[in-house]
Amino acid sequence: FLNSPAGKKIERVWIDSACMPQDIPKGSRSAEDAAAFKRMLKEVNRLYLGTTVLILLDLSYVSRFWTQFESWLSMQFATPDGLKPAVGTENERHHIVCIQNAAEQSELHEKMLIQSWATKTPEQAHAFLSKPDVTVTNQGDKDLQLPKIKALDATVQGAFGDISRSLEDELAASEAAAARAEAELT
Repeated sequence: FLNSPAGKKIERVWIDSACMPQDIPKGSRSAEDAAAFKRMLKEVNRLYLGTTVLILLDLSYVSRFWTQFESWLSMQFATPDGLKPAVGTENERHHIVCIQNAAEQSELHEKMLIQSWATKTPEQAHAFLSKPDVTVTNQGDKDLQLPKIKALDATVQGAFGDISRSLEDELAASEAAAARAEAELT
């Protein structure tokens, strides 16, 4: 993929399993790495919501919590009104490459994944990912992330509100500085 025209635009690569300190074998992660992992886990969903995402889809992909959550995030984009579907818009930024046994019917698997996630609201994504057949290695990860999904629209709207207020404050400060400078010149 990185050698394709779309892939050549990518300047940096983040691979979650390599970039977040894993605990493999169990109990091998240091206290410092465990603290870093916990911090990253709280924020990792922002990466999938704002960057280009390469989905390496195998047959187990659609049964796993993290992969489905990441797919949904990669098919959304942030607006002042909350999350909106990115598929079919200029904001589309996911790429699906079917691997292993999924490669035999790649069009079918790609279509299924997009149809499953592209237009789901946060409430629908939460309901789907909450089900017991969506598996996760560490149930605590799922328990931590599920409430964030429901709150994601409000979080996105709040972030846009913060940016808007900051820009308004900067504009007001610039206008005041310009008025003072003009007063000094006259």
